[in-house]
Amino acid sequence: MQTLLFRSNGKLMITGEYLVLAGARALAMPVCYGQWLRVDPVGGEKQVLHWQSLVRQAPWLEMAFDTGTLELLTDSPENNDVDSMRFVQQALRAARKCNPAFLQGPHSWKATTNMEFDKQWGFGSSSSLISNIAYWAETDPYDLFHQLSKGSGYDIACARSQRPIVYTFTGHEEKPLIQEVTFNPAFHEHLFFVYSGRKQDSAASIAGFNARNVKKEYADTISRVTDHIVSTSDLQDFMQMLEMHESVIAKATGLEPIQRKWFRDFPGVVKSLGAWGGDFFMAAAALPPEEIKNYFLNKNMPVIFAFQDLRIKPTRN
Repeated sequence: MQTLLFRSNGKLMITGEYLVLAGARALAMPVCYGQWLRVDPVGGEKQVLHWQSLVRQAPWLEMAFDTGTLELLTDSPENNDVDSMRFVQQALRAARKCNPAFLQGPHSWKATTNMEFDKQWGFGSSSSLISNIAYWAETDPYDLFHQLSKGSGYDIACARSQRPIVYTFTGHEEKPLIQEVTFNPAFHEHLFFVYSGRKQDSAASIAGFNARNVKKEYADTISRVTDHIVSTSDLQDFMQMLEMHESVIAKATGLEPIQRKWFRDFPGVVKSLGAWGGDFFMAAAALPPEEIKNYFLNKNMPVIFAFQDLRIKPTRN
């Protein structure tokens, strides 16, 4: 037996939030921050999986499982996140359902995960973990994902892509349509990703949205906006598309756009990324980059990434 090492990317959804579940084409971007999973064989007669989760190398979760039953052998001490512990257990059990041979046999293991990003950021702590467990269990990541989530699965696609994608959800029983695209706008120095300071529960947001009630024209418009955003080389055109996108999503969901709520005086466009009301948003403006950053710093929002700070740089052969 040998050490196993897996890594999956984090993600940001640029266009298509909510309406991706209604078939709209969504633009999504894998980010350069991801999550690692290292699996080491360990000695001992007991068949135990020792699990440790780290966030930026700092301890977060500690637990142990019986590999035969995948029952937790660990009590739930106060310093552990019980919901996250249960999610890991659910993911392992779902992986065994996909591959009954997973973690079977007279062996003990130590699994160590390490998130390269703050777990509050919404970069895909769950999806990158699911992708890594699917690698380990040698099973299809979408099959595993759909056992655990009612989402579209775009974040699984990002976990395993090195380039931005246009993603089309075709149902929980079908494989999605994934097109890798070039998305590195000529005006990228005018684009920033800003953390709102509010963690959003994606599962709860999905549960509160009924894609079957969405007007087809809304999904079709978002698909056209996505295609235009991918191809445009003009900042003003790009910002107009962002405004159109926010307007359509507001009509489809009944939610108030983030710019109207918090940033009415921003001299550009602010667009939610993913579930509205939390996590990251995109800011675009025809201003010097430092002015854009300073606007949000003055709003007490210090977690700001330039576009190039998050983009996965292409490797050279």
